[in-house]
Amino acid sequence: MANLQILHDELLIGHPDSGPYPADPQLAADQINAPNRVRLIPISSGNLLAWSGGKSSDADRPRIIKIEEGQQSPVEDISAICKVASETIRRDGTELDLSRADRVAMVDGLVAGGILSDADRSSLYGLATQMISRAEELAIGTVRAGTVEMARALSEEAV
Repeated sequence: MANLQILHDELLIGHPDSGPYPADPQLAADQINAPNRVRLIPISSGNLLAWSGGKSSDADRPRIIKIEEGQQSPVEDISAICKVASETIRRDGTELDLSRADRVAMVDGLVAGGILSDADRSSLYGLATQMISRAEELAIGTVRAGTVEMARALSEEAV
């Protein structure tokens, strides 16, 4: 019943990206089940290590080399961020969770300090980005046309 109430409320409010849900229950179910929402997932140490060995373009240098060289920066904040980044990359069993503000600040600091490029940051976020449906975001499972009809009927029962 809780999922029906969540779905009911969502159908009234509308999809955050695509707007109002269609009157047709199947079209509404298709809209809420479409993978058009972004979720950031933690990047595993193995994927982070592989990412750090790459470069954004043929003219660029491997990211891990740029980060290690940044540890020698005369700017203390940049040097410190590079040391933390290097440890994060090399330590097995860790994750980089870009949904956490301090991790975002670390990546932004590496870019602002000229250690990593905007393209490096974009590729890192690409690893952390997962497309999900609005139904998954609301944790209500896959929605079917019949479920849309039942959720909409909650409004009629309240009258």
